[in-house]
Amino acid sequence: MALGDHGPRADPTLPIEARNTVSNLLLLCSTCHDIVDKNNGEAYTVEELSRLKAEHETWAAALRKAGQAWRMSYSSIDYLNVPRVAMLPGGDVVQQAAQRASLDPTRPFSGQGFAPGMFVGTVRPVFESWRGHAVPLAEARLDAIRQGMYVAFNAPMRSRNVSNRPFPRPLTGTWQNDPYLSFRLGGRTVMIRYDPQWLTTTTASTDLVSAATEQATYAGIGLVVGESADAIRISALFFGKPQTAEGAFMKYVIQGEAETVRMVSVNDFETGLSSHGAGSRLLGATRDPSNDDVTVALHFDELEVDPGQIQRETFRQLMRVVPEFRRDLTVAVGNLVIHSGLTGLPKPLDIAAAHLAGEPKVWSTHSINALGTLLADVEVAFAVVRGVRRGQLDDLHQALLAESESYLGAVEVNLQRPTHQHFYDVSPRYRLVEADLRLLYSAKEYYGELGDWDHRPHELLDEWESEEIFKSVAWEEDKEQSAADERQAEEEVSGWLAMIDQDEAAAD
Repeated sequence: MALGDHGPRADPTLPIEARNTVSNLLLLCSTCHDIVDKNNGEAYTVEELSRLKAEHETWAAALRKAGQAWRMSYSSIDYLNVPRVAMLPGGDVVQQAAQRASLDPTRPFSGQGFAPGMFVGTVRPVFESWRGHAVPLAEARLDAIRQGMYVAFNAPMRSRNVSNRPFPRPLTGTWQNDPYLSFRLGGRTVMIRYDPQWLTTTTASTDLVSAATEQATYAGIGLVVGESADAIRISALFFGKPQTAEGAFMKYVIQGEAETVRMVSVNDFETGLSSHGAGSRLLGATRDPSNDDVTVALHFDELEVDPGQIQRETFRQLMRVVPEFRRDLTVAVGNLVIHSGLTGLPKPLDIAAAHLAGEPKVWSTHSINALGTLLADVEVAFAVVRGVRRGQLDDLHQALLAESESYLGAVEVNLQRPTHQHFYDVSPRYRLVEADLRLLYSAKEYYGELGDWDHRPHELLDEWESEEIFKSVAWEEDKEQSAADERQAEEEVSGWLAMIDQDEAAAD
């Protein structure tokens, strides 16, 4: 409906409040705006524009879910088209894994000896923490699927045109003759074509032969190469068998440290969890979880960020996700230093289990396996945000996933957990209040180590003002930290005086 009484599709009887609702808002470029309003809007009715708006919103909602399915745990990687995957954003990790395994990524796996097995063993955990973009293939999003999109699939399916020949025949280019996986979704047939020369093991080939007569569950990523009212045709990039919670649990029981193993259960290895809904890790909560203020640690790849980048990306997405009138948040930045190369210290997988296993449950975008892989392979930095509503965690994660190339995932912080306290109990450096930024300082920083006057780095004010993100930037004393600084100083002075008294008593 037009905002004015005489515009295209105007309805003067409609109250102005109804015309200003989000449901009546349609944003167009200037060219499309002219086309839609031409001839007083006769070619585009209210019903037609409402349909186009709904289609676009469905499409946008699907894209906001990008990347989630690539964080799946796999018990095996059965197919991997190395050249095509290596061309994707982030595919350099696949190339690096191939180099470490002495595998030629331009040649099929057959004929390369033990290298493919070593390569698959190296690359499997990589896919648990892969940061890519794909739209989950689900019935609710079928209308948003288009040719050229990357989609993630996970379903029981059958194999077609499969052969158990030791050397696969070349592809013909026709779906009637080439091997593919198939399943039904929302009244349509999903067909996932693959090139047998990139099957990773003979076991993978044998399993696909069995899948011709008995369904097998495969999960992976592919490119939509065609879609119609009857079928969706996908060219596979990789697929494998998804790890079950039971399988992941048993694997950890075998590999983990005894002390941590005692605190884990099968439920701790469930994946695809959310901050709300049926898949929540908050089952049994006594209050509406969306109303709770929580602390969350946002993980970033430290080697992929410039100074101040973590703060900038965190601030921008907090200002998008958290309404201004509810915004009173503090932010601290630090590093997950785990010393995984030193003997006698917890292994990354045990640290991950201590992060996520046990009670009470915490919200996380990581599985135990995926977080263990991150801690083993990536230098992880973090931003700890205090004061976020629990119901905003999913939106914050999706916003960072879409906008930040260095973002790795997040976990709700519970300082009652020793592991969380060890890593995340850091003093906040920033406070975000409505649209204003406050740089926090304490007595120790004000006076300096030796009592110097005003020891704050005032150039930080200019740096943050130049970002033009906030209405204002100013200093603010962290009174809680100042009180802690003063207690520490008093204890140090008391200890120093006690030592002097002891020395004088000994001299006497």
